[in-house]
Amino acid sequence: MNRREWKAGIIGLGGIGDYHMNHLAKVENVQIAAICDVNAKAVEQVGDRLQVPVEKRYSDFTAIIADPDIDFLISGVSNQFHADILKTAIACGKPIFSEKPFTRTMEEADELAKLYEHNPIPCMIGFSYRYRPCFQYVKQLVAEGTLGRIRHIAAHYLQEENAPMFNKPYTWRFSQAMAGSGILADIGSHMVDAARFFVGEFVQVSGLMSTFIDRRPDVRTGELREVDVDDFTSFQCILEGGVMGSFYTHKNAIGTGNQFNVTLFGDLGTVRIAVERPNEVHLTLRAGDNHQLTETCIHLDGNTFKGMLQDFVDYLEQKGTTTVPTLMDGYRNQQVLQAIIDSAKDGMARTLHTDLNLKEGLV
Repeated sequence: MNRREWKAGIIGLGGIGDYHMNHLAKVENVQIAAICDVNAKAVEQVGDRLQVPVEKRYSDFTAIIADPDIDFLISGVSNQFHADILKTAIACGKPIFSEKPFTRTMEEADELAKLYEHNPIPCMIGFSYRYRPCFQYVKQLVAEGTLGRIRHIAAHYLQEENAPMFNKPYTWRFSQAMAGSGILADIGSHMVDAARFFVGEFVQVSGLMSTFIDRRPDVRTGELREVDVDDFTSFQCILEGGVMGSFYTHKNAIGTGNQFNVTLFGDLGTVRIAVERPNEVHLTLRAGDNHQLTETCIHLDGNTFKGMLQDFVDYLEQKGTTTVPTLMDGYRNQQVLQAIIDSAKDGMARTLHTDLNLKEGLV
């Protein structure tokens, strides 16, 4: 398909919306042609800044999705709206980029999978770390067999913003009804995607979850509200091929910024990456008759790697990309999140079944 001009619609004009709009500006053949948010002031300000026509400024996501002038959508809203927005996009046959996690619950995920099976659309789920240069490079190392057979993957994802000293107020992320789960859905889902990206499907998982701070202040009322989601999650797993996995995540880690580190251990070597240093890969190998040890810090040129939204547009144009985290990836991720939650509740490991395969939609 020849390259064309794409008209994009943005749903959600908060911080993540700004993030995506800034990155979309780097994609040459895309124009932001419509915007949507329940915050009328945000719609006015962003609309004026981007010179979006008044008739293309929406407060109802169903209207912007149905707009025949819009070729695809980028949705960056809170978790409680993910399923409804995806459901509407499927019904309208409209390509969409949707933020992670896929949904709040497996019930929502299963409903979407059934709808999608009958009317597949091009869909990307926002597992953005796949597009870090270090992730791309390690993916290539694994595919080439540089590390030998992978035996173990370990990852942690730590931040500090929820620690008691910061007295962070209550938001939707602390509500099970609105978020599905806490730290697991928020940043733990990225660890699940990293394991699937580098290794493959989860076979068995055992989880542990805890809530460090069970009440947080509501800035609107001044009262304390109950937190009914996890502040800490860890899980161990078996991935396909017998690869073992160990993971933990929380936002009570004083002194961390956005510390998402991944290590892969293979029969021939070990590789370590950290998203805070996206252009570095630390590779340790033993080779030769004497198993000589070599340690290398590989410095990558980040400009040579494709960005996430560019890959989405290439996906729409059927460019043969293999990196895109599709609706199926979102569904599989949700399966693992649910298995971790269920295991943490009763202390029993969960076996995952991955017999559902959905064809990907193309425009």
